[in-house]
Amino acid sequence: MEKLISPKSEKVILRTHQIISSVKDWYIKVVETSNEDFYVEATDYYGRIVSKQGSNSSNLQREIEEAIKENQEL
Repeated sequence: MEKLISPKSEKVILRTHQIISSVKDWYIKVVETSNEDFYVEATDYYGRIVSKQGSNSSNLQREIEEAIKENQEL
């Protein structure tokens, strides 16, 4: 049985993911988990999530956005 997922509003997503991605309809949050260690997570209206962890938040954000773009082309 398929479950219908209702999309979240932009207002709701921006409460937790304050950065608007360069990829349309995606939002990002960056959390410093410890000194120079970051967790970067991107989500969309339907709750799909892409995340990475590492030492350079800018590179992680760029890698996530590239991965999202690649998957959207499929």
